[in-house]
Order: sequence, then C-alpha cells, then structure tokens
Amino acid sequence: MKRRIATRLAAVGIAFVCVWAAPPRTASAADDAPLIWAPAKTGANAYRLRLGVRFPWRWDTTAGAEFSMGAAQSGKITPPAAPVRLWGALSRKSGRVSTRSSQVSLDFNALSGAGNVGAATARTWMVTPTVDAEVHRSIALQCNAYENSCAKPRLTQTARLTSPATRTSIVAQGELSSEGVNSVSRIGFEQKFGNLQLGAAVVDPLLAPRSVFDIRYSLKW
Repeated sequence: MKRRIATRLAAVGIAFVCVWAAPPRTASAADDAPLIWAPAKTGANAYRLRLGVRFPWRWDTTAGAEFSMGAAQSGKITPPAAPVRLWGALSRKSGRVSTRSSQVSLDFNALSGAGNVGAATARTWMVTPTVDAEVHRSIALQCNAYENSCAKPRLTQTARLTSPATRTSIVAQGELSSEGVNSVSRIGFEQKFGNLQLGAAVVDPLLAPRSVFDIRYSLKW
C-alpha cells in the first residue's frame, strides 16, 4: 500500500515540477515533436524503451516512463533491477558559437523506492576549426522514498575534446564524493559511427588503474 501511494505521489510530483517550473513559450519559438519514443539495446539480450511527452514551453520540459527487459542466453526472461521508472527533465540551451546548457532531472523506481535527482551545466565551444571542447559539471543525489534516506551528493566534472569530422573524442573525468576527491577518475576515448558508440578508458588511473570497454547503440524517432 505504501509503495502504491509513493508511486502515485512520484507521478504527481513529476507533473507538478514540470508544470510549475517552466513558463509558456512565445509563439515564435520553434516546436519540437511532442511525443518521445526511444528504444535502445542496453546489453546482449537487454532492451529499454523510453516513452514520454515534450511540453511546448520556454524550457525543454519532458516527462514519461521507461521500461526495461532482459533475457539470459537460454531465452529465459530475467527481471531487471528497475523494470519501470518514472522520469522528468527540464533543460535549456543558449548561445551559438559558444553554447551553454542547463538541466535538472529526476527519476523514481516504483519497485524499490529509489529515486535520483540531478542538476548539470555544460559549455561547448570551438577551440580550432577542427576541434570542439566541452566541460560538463553535474551533481547527483540518491534517495529512497520507502526507507526515508538519502545518500551524500556526488559532484562530477567531465572535459571532452572532439573532432566533429571524425566524431572522435578524448574524455577525462574527475569526481568529488563522500570518499574524497579523485582528480582523475577516468580517462579514455569515444568513437561514434551513426547510432553506434564505441568507448575505451582507464578507470582510476592514478591509484588502481583498470581498463574498461563499452559499446552503445540507440535508435530514436
């Protein structure tokens, strides 16, 4: 019963935040597609579908639900940790040659009661005619509605140099958490081929370096 009430409150809360925080757009502003439909393959036998609505306001305001499903090699369905999530986001961009953006996001797992609230800012500018730079700063807070508890916030800063012609990026990331400061927590590169992204990086290179590789594929329409 408590989970059912918490789920309803989360849905109402997301709608309230989205409606209250963003004033209406002017009539001259460009309108984006109102519906969000974003399926993605997240693993060898795992898929995710994000559904939502984009509201025609001055801030890019979106809200909806996300569904996940996975299976073992034998074909047996393996329930994911978060089969259904409610989510919402507010974001805006400004500038032309140098672009600045801000974003506030939240999501709620109705199964476990876990929720995440985050805020981020990003700045992108042209370093040379062939190289762009981006600095992204974010803060994240994790809470559990059923346990009435919250973890300490985590601060992250990411710097990225990108070649638009080849779609290759060099990425460095640092973190500040309750465990202390990690000046460089991850360094590596990313390569995009259409909707496919390949990545290779060294995690915790100064203390306990280890290699990680990832492949991401997404499709949006």
